[in-house]
Amino acid sequence: MITLYGIKRKKNGTNNSRKLRLKNNFPSIIYGKNKKSLLIQLKQNDVINLFNKNVLINKVINLIINKKKNKVFLKEVQRHPIKHKFLHIDFIWI
Repeated sequence: MITLYGIKRKKNGTNNSRKLRLKNNFPSIIYGKNKKSLLIQLKQNDVINLFNKNVLINKVINLIINKKKNKVFLKEVQRHPIKHKFLHIDFIWI
C-alpha cells in the first residue's frame, strides 16, 4: 500500500496556499460522507515521484497526518499547466 505523509493546515485561502507553494509544499483536502473535511499540506517532491510512477491512481493510499493513519482515495488533481507542479489534490475518506 502507498504511504504519504502530510501536515494539518491551520489556515486556508489563496495567500496561504501561495506561501505553501513557495516552500515546495502544496495544499490538499480530505473530504467525504459523514466526516468533517480536513485541510492538509503535502510535500511537492514526495507526490511528484509517486505520481510519475502512476502508483497513486486508482489505489488506496495511507495518508499519515500527525502520526494518525487515514485511508483515502485520490479524487482530483490540479496541476500548473506549464510547470507541472501540483496546485491542489482532493482525497476522499474510505
